[in-house]
Amino acid sequence: FGGLVLTLIAIVLWILGRSREAMRVAAMLLAARAAALAPRLPSMARSATRSTVRMDAATPEQFARIDLRVGTIVDAFNHPESEKLIVEEIDLGEPDGPRQIVSGLQDFYKASELVGKKVLVVANLPTAKLGGMPSAGMVLCGSADEKAKVEVLEPPAACEDGEPAYLEGVDADLATPNQVKKKKLWAPVAAELKLVGGVATFDGKPIETSEGTCSCASITDGPIS
Repeated sequence: FGGLVLTLIAIVLWILGRSREAMRVAAMLLAARAAALAPRLPSMARSATRSTVRMDAATPEQFARIDLRVGTIVDAFNHPESEKLIVEEIDLGEPDGPRQIVSGLQDFYKASELVGKKVLVVANLPTAKLGGMPSAGMVLCGSADEKAKVEVLEPPAACEDGEPAYLEGVDADLATPNQVKKKKLWAPVAAELKLVGGVATFDGKPIETSEGTCSCASITDGPIS
């Protein structure tokens, strides 16, 4: 605000000035205002540039670096200290036994309703703590009505635990959990996951298993997360 006042005073002096001294003072004020603005211009330009940057859409090859696997929920119980979280034990066909994964599903399922369900798991996310409990992956779910309705994404019942879900004709080396974290691989892939006509897709391409595509019980269209 102060800078604007100085600028206006300088302009008035310049217009009305009847002496060389008035014109000299006006020029000094304008120069001082220009010098004050100069350091801000590069940062303002950088800020404008940042505001126009958008996250690049993930490619099919980037999708193929995410380890999506079929699993069966063999046990589930409500988190003892949360009204939102369910703790699941999921068989992914691993020699160390079932994985523990924590999901925010209490608003949509009783824990007992999840036991025995086939699910699709993001298996190479870094282990995180949710509500203080370790969670080694993510159970994918479809949603509708701005997440007022959420259902687990279910592969065909005949799928084997541990088998991959994939895009037909696309192959890439799986990323390690550390690579997923450092290279921020999951977020752009997740942004392209959607249910379309009852089928789970990535960028419009169906996500396949050995027994066919994945779907939700009743949600036919909406985001997957």
